Amino acid sequence: MKRFALLLGFMGTWLFLMAQEETEYDFSGFADTYHAVRSSEPYMLMSSRTRLRTELDISRGRSSLFASLNSKYNAILDDQNGIELREAYFDFSSEHWDFRAGRQIVIWGVSDGMRITDVVSPMDMTEFLARDYDDIRIPVNALKLGYSNTFLRSELIFIPVSSFFIFPDSPDNPWSVFPTSGFPVYEVDLEQFPEKRLANSEFGGRVSFFLSGLDFSIAALHSWNKMPVLEQNPSTAMDTLFVKGLYERMDMLGADFSFPLWQLVIRGEAALYLGEIQGTDPGTGSDIVLRNTGNFLFGVDWYPGHEWTITAQYSHKFIPDYIERLDSKKNTALGTLGITKKVFRSTLSLSTFAYVDLSNKGFFMRSSADYALSDQIHLMLGYDWFHGDEGMFALYNQNSEIWIKAKYSF
Repeated sequence: MKRFALLLGFMGTWLFLMAQEETEYDFSGFADTYHAVRSSEPYMLMSSRTRLRTELDISRGRSSLFASLNSKYNAILDDQNGIELREAYFDFSSEHWDFRAGRQIVIWGVSDGMRITDVVSPMDMTEFLARDYDDIRIPVNALKLGYSNTFLRSELIFIPVSSFFIFPDSPDNPWSVFPTSGFPVYEVDLEQFPEKRLANSEFGGRVSFFLSGLDFSIAALHSWNKMPVLEQNPSTAMDTLFVKGLYERMDMLGADFSFPLWQLVIRGEAALYLGEIQGTDPGTGSDIVLRNTGNFLFGVDWYPGHEWTITAQYSHKFIPDYIERLDSKKNTALGTLGITKKVFRSTLSLSTFAYVDLSNKGFFMRSSADYALSDQIHLMLGYDWFHGDEGMFALYNQNSEIWIKAKYSF
């Protein structure tokens, strides 16, 4: 009888615990279709793609699993078709400690669409900046250990195998970084990545403090230059340009802050890149040039009411130990300006966001109208305007485009 009572007690306890830790499932996602046409002759298609994003979140007690897939069809770029595992990671959390392992997007810093301390996840530049910024981020395979309490959040990160920027180099891609005019032949190799061994892994950490009226963080990362530096050498006959992507070790030390002030949010970031590889002008020598560089950003978000949002940012990069044969300037400045207004009971969002190359007098501006046909369906129309005679936007000076997009969320 006692054994039977003990068994019943055990079973009752087990059923109680199972009821307390019932497995929860959340399946969601969206489907979107995007099409863009150049706004000047020859009015070519710049993009035509459709995607299904599915997301599964499973949780039970202190453990959870998240996975997302992209099923893509691209009518212009065949290599973009297929099913892509975007993220897949599991979490375990206790009162103060948490652990995450797997393919994940890591976001550091407080900037909007700019990279100062946010150097963990690289970028997919297949369509340059003509995609949502969240879609441009590339996940990394990482292990993260975190600790948090009321006043701080800290995390250590380890990345066994690094991921790097994706640059469009195919002549079939209207966003290729290699122009169709000029050299008749390009031989490009951007995949001379570091060997996949423990010595080439990445590691670092970030600590964030949450004080009354002020949030700030400090961060450090032993990493690589995620964006390749291009070494360009013409052939003897001057009919072929050989291009190779260079990657070198780089350390980042950084900090960021944000605080509210009346209707404003003030943000800032600063980072020191130690041993950052620099590009050099073709024909000035093939030796690798490493320099320490300083990078900072200052931003303001203004919420004046009536569903207006206005943001502005200024970032600056400087190379103290500068030499003339570098293909960049000693000081470079980049700014952003964003304006958003919601109307018709917040069903229509009108926005514009611009990157301004202050050093070379170029810009990229994306203006759009986003109409919520229902809670699930959004219809969007926009215009991307590129301008620049030199600098980062000069390559796409003829790529201004009109685009439409439709999205269904579930």
